Amino acid sequence: MDLGLKGKKALVTGSTRGIGRAIADLFAAEGVHLAICSRTQSAVQEAVAALQATGVRVYGEAFDARDG
Repeated sequence: MDLGLKGKKALVTGSTRGIGRAIADLFAAEGVHLAICSRTQSAVQEAVAALQATGVRVYGEAFDARDG
């Protein structure tokens, strides 16, 4: 599917599993460069590596958005 998003940028939170990961995978498949985050550093590192394998730029950071 071509959504016309190639080269765009997106931020996806909670992107290491579930719906967030599915969204990140779809964006990466469309050629969207990503910034992702989740609470677990090891999960973020795994997701970054998998998403970069599609050829897009990916920045990932672990943090808990609920922690003020």
